[in-house]
Amino acid sequence: MQTFTVTGILPRGIEISGVTYTNFTMREALLDDLIDAAAEAGGTENGLAFYAEQAVRQITEVTTTDGQRYTGPFVRRMIKAKADFLALRDAQTRLDIMGNGEPPTSETAGI
Repeated sequence: MQTFTVTGILPRGIEISGVTYTNFTMREALLDDLIDAAAEAGGTENGLAFYAEQAVRQITEVTTTDGQRYTGPFVRRMIKAKADFLALRDAQTRLDIMGNGEPPTSETAGI
């Protein structure tokens, strides 16, 4: 199975142990990611929580501009800025298009 990935920039960045990471790589969502994200978010009704939980499961690494790298684990608390959440959502949408041909709708994805 081919796994799609995309890269992006977190406008504000994720701070881990005093280091701010602004570049990310994200892979397409797997069924287990969706199930685990829904369980952690208390269902899919709270879209913000669900997509944030899904995103932290899809991020494979974050890097700094000088090449420092962190590969996880990632948790929802790491995403603090709305701009960073929106960058991750954009990446999720791009991956949905690559993997499915079009982004899921509530009718087709049960979300």
